[in-house]
Amino acid sequence: MAKAKKITNEELAAVQGAVNSINNLYMSVGRTIVELIKTSGGIDDLDAALKSHQKDLEDKYGSITINLQTGEYEEAVEEAEEVAE
Repeated sequence: MAKAKKITNEELAAVQGAVNSINNLYMSVGRTIVELIKTSGGIDDLDAALKSHQKDLEDKYGSITINLQTGEYEEAVEEAEEVAE
């Protein structure tokens, strides 16, 4: 197997720094957008819609856990409380 080639530590640090700066910018922009949505009441509308869907599903299927990728679900298992004697 051929030996892996490496860039210099300085070059690696520069690339890592640039990637980290971009990722930090994405996170900052995302936080700003979420805050704007919260202040406009938009997030409340989304939360209300989600809770409505959850209630409809619970009314139809009972307490379940849904796999959001496949739509498959399992009955939610509630842990029994132990009774101290």
